[in-house]
Amino acid sequence: LEPNHPDLSSILMFIALNQLALERFDDCMASLLGVRRLREDVVGPTHPEIGLILNNIGCVHYELGESSRAETLFQEALDLQREAFTTEPTFLKSVSTLLSNIAFLHAKHGLFPKALIELEGALQIQQEILCDEGNESDAILENIAHIMAIQKMQHGSGNMEEITSQYMTMLMRR
Repeated sequence: LEPNHPDLSSILMFIALNQLALERFDDCMASLLGVRRLREDVVGPTHPEIGLILNNIGCVHYELGESSRAETLFQEALDLQREAFTTEPTFLKSVSTLLSNIAFLHAKHGLFPKALIELEGALQIQQEILCDEGNESDAILENIAHIMAIQKMQHGSGNMEEITSQYMTMLMRR
């Protein structure tokens, strides 16, 4: 394939995701940076598609233990998505995923209120804009319940599974 062939970046992304699954993080990073370069040449550096690529690069940085770099990339990707302000479902799902990724990093660092804010945003996109009442929304609700349970356990004692279950029941009734 020629360097600007539209399938080249798709093939390279497929390779990168397989490398990620195989935990070949350095190879994956090289492939993702190649995809970014190829797509930026075609769509420009501020296209929302670049945000999808930055999310994947952020995930690799996270796997490499570079949480602050991952968060910077997730935020950069989120900014690109928001600037584009497209209502295309693929990109709205991407925004929801980015918010969830940022929430995960906040929770990992003990910033539970910030994590909950990001998860509420992700849930709102899934339920109110994409009208998803399925797996994605359920996963976000479960993450919210876990964070609320952790917060409660920090202020007292209790069983994590029991508290999470109580919060899940409460959240499902919303």
